[in-house]
Amino acid sequence: MDRNDTSYLSDRSFVEAVRSIQASHPAAAAAHHAMCRAYTEQVLARLAAGRAGR
Repeated sequence: MDRNDTSYLSDRSFVEAVRSIQASHPAAAAAHHAMCRAYTEQVLARLAAGRAGR
């Protein structure tokens, strides 16, 4: 993945966070929260890998 992909993942994380907050059912909120975390973990891993490669 390149920088644009990392930006995409970050944007997806934000969208999932908003959906989690706006969810009207606890199960839906939990699902969106899990997706937000998954996207965030990918972003952080890519950023850390980029730092390690320098």
